[in-house]
Order: sequence, then structure tokens, then C-alpha cells
Amino acid sequence: MNTIVITGSQSGMGLAVREHLAAQGAQIIGIDLPGKGAQIEADLSTRQGRADAIAQTLSLCGGVLHGVIANAGVDMPGNLPLMLELNYFGAIEILQGLQPALAKAGRSGAAATVSDSVAISPGIPDDLVDLLLQGGPDAITGVAEGLAAKPNLGYQVSKMALARWIRRHAATADWAGAGITLNGVAPGPVMTPLLAHDLQDPQKGPMIRALPQPLGEFTTPQAIAELYEFLISPKARYIIGQIIMIDGGIEAAWRADDWPSAWNIERDVFIARYFSRPAK
Repeated sequence: MNTIVITGSQSGMGLAVREHLAAQGAQIIGIDLPGKGAQIEADLSTRQGRADAIAQTLSLCGGVLHGVIANAGVDMPGNLPLMLELNYFGAIEILQGLQPALAKAGRSGAAATVSDSVAISPGIPDDLVDLLLQGGPDAITGVAEGLAAKPNLGYQVSKMALARWIRRHAATADWAGAGITLNGVAPGPVMTPLLAHDLQDPQKGPMIRALPQPLGEFTTPQAIAELYEFLISPKARYIIGQIIMIDGGIEAAWRADDWPSAWNIERDVFIARYFSRPAK
């Protein structure tokens, strides 16, 4: 029986993923805030909460995992430090902390919830994304200060940093080289109770409805769950470091000509990289 970890397992997309994978016979270790009924109760927006969650997970799984889904996240412009901690560090530290258990399985998969907003939101500040990626004790403070005049971009900064972390690590020896696939899932609006509530909001509702809907409907939680099931399975063995949009066509409707894009790299630089070998 495969053992799968899901963060944010008790509501919204995380709940749909947990229920779907459990129905397929997986043993689920859910991680969520205290009082929500998860197997492991932890606040992943704090360093201690993340450390506790990792330690408890390794104890429960006996040091071997077949899948990790880093799903927990929030959109809270009014509390930038918490949002940045949870959305970025709450994902990458869980993935890093559980990587040895994934490697022990021999063949395993990991994925994290990103967002299609990283591709459709104009003006995401690269310097702040880079600052978050650099980490360090002052990263959260520095990014929060940089977002003081534009707090509504905090969610996008945190998710862009997560997407780039996935891209930077997925093809390395620690992940692909250890038999672990690592990818990102980038949903658009998903028809959860939260979205249903927001659709009734006089300000949020019209903005959400104005998004392109090529299919004429919003993505369902079940569709998200099925994509995660695929990405952490052996069927996705050769999918490495991808950020997969599952938004009903929103990103494609707006940015059809932006991707794929040409790789504008000098030939001599390309040749040097082509024939380079990783350091031993």
C-alpha cells in the first residue's frame, strides 16, 4: 500500500485529493492546522510547526513515502509574513524534509500546489521572488517590506518562488537522480465552497466571472485530485520539473503566443552548457 502525505488535507482541494487517493487504496497522512481533524496537526507557517510535522510524518511512515503533495496555502494580503511563510517555506521545507523518505521508496512522486496566477498576473516583482528564493532569516521581512505598497501581489510572489524552486530542483541528483519526480500543479479558480462564497461577493464575484472560460465552467476539485494522482504515480515517470496549468484554458486564452518561446542564448554559451558535466 502506498503512503502519501498531503498538507492542507482537511478542506478545499486538499480534502478532494485526500478522499480521492484514499478511495484508490492509498494510506494517507494528512497534515493540517490543529482542530481540523488531520492525522498530524501543525502550523506550517512556523519553522517549529514544519519541523514537528516532518518528525511526526517520518515516525508514522516508518521512513518510507511514496508520494508528497504540498498543497497547504492561503491568500492573505493582510498578513504577508504568514502567507509568505506558509505558501513558500511551508511547501519547500516539507518537501526537503521528506525527500529522504521519498528516496527510500525507490520510485516516488512529489508535487506542490502553485497557481495559474503566476502566469496571468502582470507585474510580479522578480527581485522579491529572487529574495524569497535566496531564503535566510531576513527574506520574509525584506519581501514583506518590498510589497508594502502592493500587498495584493504577495500571493503571486510566494507561488512564483515556489514554481521556480521546483524548476531548479526537480532535475537534480537529490530529486530525479534519487528516483523522485517533482512537479507543480497550477490551478485557476476551483469550484470549492470558498469559490462559491467569493462568487457571491459584490466585488470579487464580477472579477472572477470576467475571467476567460473556454470550457464554460470552472475546474472541479475532482479534476485537481485526478491530476495529482497521475503526477505522483509511475505513469508520470518522465514528467520532471513541470508547472502544469489546470485552469480550463484561462492562461492559454490570454497568452497563447507566449509559450513555447525561443531560447535566446548565445551559441557558444549553449555549446559550453551542452558539453558541461555536473561537478562530482
